[in-house]
Amino acid sequence: MASAMPDCDPADPESPAYGEKNFVGRAGLVRNLATRCGRGESVLLFGGPKLGKTSLLLQLNWLFSQPPANTSARRLTTRYVDLRDESDCERFITGRTGRCDVLLLDNCDRLAGRYPPRGPGLHANEGNGHPAQSIVWAGGRAWREYARNEGAGPDLVSAPLAILLAGEAAALVGSDLPSEHAAALLASGGTHPYVLNVLKGSLAAAGPSADLDNAIRVAGQRLAPFFKFCFAEVQEPVERALLDSLVRQGNSISPRAAARALGLPTIKPAADTLCYLGLICRWNLNEGARLHANCRLFNGWYLAQATGR
Repeated sequence: MASAMPDCDPADPESPAYGEKNFVGRAGLVRNLATRCGRGESVLLFGGPKLGKTSLLLQLNWLFSQPPANTSARRLTTRYVDLRDESDCERFITGRTGRCDVLLLDNCDRLAGRYPPRGPGLHANEGNGHPAQSIVWAGGRAWREYARNEGAGPDLVSAPLAILLAGEAAALVGSDLPSEHAAALLASGGTHPYVLNVLKGSLAAAGPSADLDNAIRVAGQRLAPFFKFCFAEVQEPVERALLDSLVRQGNSISPRAAARALGLPTIKPAADTLCYLGLICRWNLNEGARLHANCRLFNGWYLAQATGR
């Protein structure tokens, strides 16, 4: 049984975004995942809170529902299942989800400790009780680490999410805003899709004569519980030390310089985790890789907590 498809409301920051006009950014990743699913490969998709996992699954579902470019090709059937629904979760665990070509599993963290991924467990095959050619397993840190620690097969494609690229973030903010408003939202929110959507919503709620600084301040207050939840996902001491260093640095820094500042030979595993949690970004320039905690609102929240203000 498929889960009910969530509504797509572009004006609601809590709503997933999918469809031809509503899904912004990550077009290359969607195409890549669609191609892999078409080849029968299964994918471990993971990312931090509100980074867009549900939107990505629903966009894949929407994409497979469109007429194929090759009219002679068979349209693949899909099934979206939100494992937060206990009955759907139980049906999946017991192999009663139903036949389809591509099974899109959301909130797989619900499976951690309940579903044994060892051996062929994270593959899609009828012998394993899941009659699908391909499964996309989407979850957060808990599911990613459970699957990895329990021996997920090496042929399972790993697909970590990250915050948006600068151009994608600008497209999400939109061209309908005055340039100074768009620039202010991007400066405050960095390139995190949820943070930018909350900022947009706050500005829209304030109306045409909005006080921009106040709208950003209101958004920051609304985001405080979200920031707290994100920070709770930063579990290892080296991850917290690296995040603290990058927030206080304020500007981009090379991974080598970050490692030297912490007195460590490498900070790559910690940087990888902070990237897929959506708390920092990493990109390559001519002079090499750079790391940056680019969400000013999160940085301000973090420093206020650190100083007890």
